[in-house]
Amino acid sequence: MRQLLVECSDPGLVVSLAEEFENVLRHVDFAHAQELHARLGELARELGPEFEQAWRGFRLETPNEVGYRPLTFGSREAADEERLRELLAQAKERDIGRFELGRTLLLPQGGPAPETREQYVQDLADGIRLASWEELGIFQHPVELPEAMAAHRQRLMEEYAGEVLRARACYPTVGHRWVRDSVERLEKALQEVSSRAEAVMAYELARLDPAEVVPKERLRWAALAVRLGKEVEKWHAAAEEALPYVYQRAALAWLLWTECRGWGPARPLLERRLQALIEQAETVYTADGVAALRLIYDDLRQLPWESRDSLPAEGRTEEEDETANAEG
Repeated sequence: MRQLLVECSDPGLVVSLAEEFENVLRHVDFAHAQELHARLGELARELGPEFEQAWRGFRLETPNEVGYRPLTFGSREAADEERLRELLAQAKERDIGRFELGRTLLLPQGGPAPETREQYVQDLADGIRLASWEELGIFQHPVELPEAMAAHRQRLMEEYAGEVLRARACYPTVGHRWVRDSVERLEKALQEVSSRAEAVMAYELARLDPAEVVPKERLRWAALAVRLGKEVEKWHAAAEEALPYVYQRAALAWLLWTECRGWGPARPLLERRLQALIEQAETVYTADGVAALRLIYDDLRQLPWESRDSLPAEGRTEEEDETANAEG
């Protein structure tokens, strides 16, 4: 079960491995992460009690804030930042690894068994999802319309809905009747806007050559394609073409899956693509990196009501308990 992220009043410190996420997925599994934590601890003890005290309290976690990815060690205890920076400088000199010191406003990851492989794989999966924001440059869900289509729909709104609103504003009826009639007229106007806009969007999806569209705008067209279920393969391939790494392409598939909510003509293509990416990852990523991709795939395919039996007993009714026991 994913952690609930909660901000705390006193910021904590995080020590992050200064490597590209691709390198982490290729070379750093959970065992390696534990080894790095142990080596930093040994180095701190070697440097003296002040360094050992500064490092005490740091444990493997990922704060899940933009800019922080696995591998990260975090602590919410007071620590001597100067000693920590010295410790990390020594780690670099001794080829333990390059680390960066940062801050977090999030509470530490809890749960009955922190610092487990399960948590680490979940952290990797969350990092892949975050790539849709950080690396694909998508900062809004759902993804914004392509600029041309947003401008076109704005004109339609002004022409159809605007005319209705202006006319109803000065209509002589009052009260409930005025509200009801206005809503009915506005709904018809918006249906007209939707029909006209959708027809133009479908036409443009088929007409445009993705090679003539900048990469970021291709992402918007790909999101529109999966929402409409039109020209999905064409625009997905165009958006994916600019992404060099397996995890970035998986982030794209996750993003587009969420755009169409896993329904419609886009689903089979995205499902096949994720399966192919998992197979490709098996040749380049650690077992934990592959497991993170499988976790994303399984999460996407899971229906919302399929996770109800994972609710704690106190959160279920007697009837739900009986159903869960019968199914178990």
